[in-house]
Formats: sequence, structure tokens, C-alpha cells
Amino acid sequence: MATVTNWIDHLSAKEVVGAVYPGAGSTETLLVILGVVFWIGWHVLTARSESEKLSRLARKRHGANDHKRNITDW
Repeated sequence: MATVTNWIDHLSAKEVVGAVYPGAGSTETLLVILGVVFWIGWHVLTARSESEKLSRLARKRHGANDHKRNITDW
């Protein structure tokens, strides 16, 4: 197994081209894409559930004084 004694000389050598470790950017790119897909999907699911809940409450047509009569699901 080879050891590196001077990193500056090693990284400036002509044989070392590109990233220091193999596969740089491939896994990170995949994780970023998955994160963005998860983030957008979470927003879509949250918006759907909130709008459904609000429309369900709007169909009940609560009045301004219904809270005084202790009506549930206010």
C-alpha cells in the first residue's frame, strides 16, 4: 500500500487529475436529486391534506357564534 508523505506534491502531480477520492459527485448528485424530489413531494402532500381539511370545515358552515354553544370540530 502506498503512503503519501507530502500532499502538496501529490495533488500537483500530473498523474493526479480531478477529484482526490473516486466517484466524486456521483453519489452527492443522486442524494441532491432525491432530496429535491422528497421536498417537492412533501409540499404537494401537505398542500393536498390541508386544502382537504379546510374544505371539509368550510362545508360545515359554522356561524360566528357557534363556539358559544360548544360545537365540536370548530
